[in-house]
Formats: sequence, C-alpha cells, structure tokens
Amino acid sequence: MEENTPMLREGKLAKVVQKVIDGKKERAVSFIGRVIKVKGAGENQTITLRQTLEGIEVDRIFPVMSPTITSIALVEEKKSATKKAKKKRVSKKK
Repeated sequence: MEENTPMLREGKLAKVVQKVIDGKKERAVSFIGRVIKVKGAGENQTITLRQTLEGIEVDRIFPVMSPTITSIALVEEKKSATKKAKKKRVSKKK
C-alpha cells in the first residue's frame, strides 16, 4: 500500500480493495463500510470497517500497510463523525 492513503476518521464511508488468492487464481475483493475505529500510526495503523449485509452487521479489521490491500478510497464523507456504535446483544431463550 502506498503512503498516500486518504484521511481516515470515524464516520466516513470507505472502500477497501484486497487481493485474495484462491488456489492458482488471484482476484480482488472490495469491502465498503463505515469507519468505526482508527488505531495506531504509520506501519502499525489499522482501520475497522462495519458493513450491514442482509440485516447482519459485519466488522472487519484491515492493517493499512498490508501488502494484500490494493487500495483504500473514501466513498462518502460526513461533516460530523459518528460515535462508535455498540452492538446490541440478543439473548436466545427458549
């Protein structure tokens, strides 16, 4: 990943494209989600993105300087950052 990554802050919508190797094939997988956490600095920086898929929230942590990440781009930028949303726990009682 290049040094010119966009300014990532909580509340922004970002798209991360990652290379995935399946056997002999190599393909690019994109993950679009809201940035909920930015941690570390420099080579140790990680971002956490949250995406809602069919009503289920999926969180993924990406190391920014990983060699498998092809690109990081901002899709949408909000004026005010949103606070980190806590997941609601649902108990399954019978």
